[in-house]
Amino acid sequence: MSESTGDRTNRRPAVRVYTTEHEGALRLDLEAPVVGDSLAVRLAPLAEVRQHGARLHVGLARILREQRRRAVAAATADPVEAAWENLTAAGDSLTALGAYGRAFLFDVLADPQGDSGRLVEFLRTACPTWRARSAEPPLIHVVNRADHVFPWELLPLFAPTRPPPVRDQPGLESAALAFPGFAAVVERRDRNDPQWNLDLAGWERLPVRMVYHSGYPGARRELDFFRSRGDRLRLEGPYPDDLDKPDAPSLAAQLCDPTLGVDGSRGVPADQILHFACDCEARPEDPDGHGYLLADEQRRELRVRLTELKADLVERWVAQGPGRAGTDKPLVFLNACGTAVMDPHSAISLLQPFQRNGNRGVIGTSANIPDGIAAAFSRWFYTGLLTGATVGRALHEAKWRLLRDRGSVLGLLYSLHGLAGMRVTPLPVRPG
Repeated sequence: MSESTGDRTNRRPAVRVYTTEHEGALRLDLEAPVVGDSLAVRLAPLAEVRQHGARLHVGLARILREQRRRAVAAATADPVEAAWENLTAAGDSLTALGAYGRAFLFDVLADPQGDSGRLVEFLRTACPTWRARSAEPPLIHVVNRADHVFPWELLPLFAPTRPPPVRDQPGLESAALAFPGFAAVVERRDRNDPQWNLDLAGWERLPVRMVYHSGYPGARRELDFFRSRGDRLRLEGPYPDDLDKPDAPSLAAQLCDPTLGVDGSRGVPADQILHFACDCEARPEDPDGHGYLLADEQRRELRVRLTELKADLVERWVAQGPGRAGTDKPLVFLNACGTAVMDPHSAISLLQPFQRNGNRGVIGTSANIPDGIAAAFSRWFYTGLLTGATVGRALHEAKWRLLRDRGSVLGLLYSLHGLAGMRVTPLPVRPG
């Protein structure tokens, strides 16, 4: 069922959430349009929610380290043992994440004894298909400021109880469906976002620009994938190619003009997706050090600091003039490779330049994903997108592929800041 353009989505959400500050604390106002129900949930003050969110991400770091250890062990096992290890590792990770999520709810809900049950019951009623791997997962539409961090995907909001030990695929699926990141599609937007075009133009081939760190094997695998799909994708880049090239435009210049080639040429087909495969650096103790770590073909590194990128963008916006502000700018996929789990507020700050630049949406991670996992997730996402799936559905299915095939829960770290209904239109047609 479609919504009007005023609702800024092309599918009716099962749940709408408005996150606001009220009397010094955060509040969640939930609506279920189909069943006509609503719920208001009071949270702790914003600073406390951030603090407890950071603790949740410390728990994620522990899960990440344990997953890495078990993945090394599985790599040397025979295929049957490796499949079992992936299955039980995924189950154990979901159990651990569920415990961290329940502790987060205890800390941030103003009335955890009452509101935890009311929140779970509301979501179950509004999303009656949450238990099923249905053809169309329910949509949760979140309206909030970027700094109102509430980790919907990571919390066991559909079933906040300890699951039985995972012994088979149905058991793994049941444990995963406790989390909105697996049971639903979650999209986020700011109240002041304009209504962007939801169509990613796929005439002939989908234009994709790649920004990367050439020293990461996973980033190079992503590049190889894009090149292998030359029948469906038109690749611009990668950037940086050679740090010694004097005419190479800055990252800010490319953000401002999606028709600017990475070599400084003009008039290339406008980007529909701007894909990053790089290290995102974010340290709460040093906000001025936040930024993106890139590397050229010779693996010489280019550190783009967040403060410098912001300054460069303002300068270019002024030079461009207001006439270009309405140009549809590409969806950004910030596929952060590396090992560090970031503070959630710091992770959000790395998305801000794209949101302020007017990009149609941002897919980001709340942690640097291990290199190989990020590459696999990217491949599954683009495969879905190029076969007709919406952005939201392609992300959803990539999360499940990562869980089933790699035994990894890290797909939950990917979030969509934009509308899930974006899709490639028309789909590129394979020549011949």
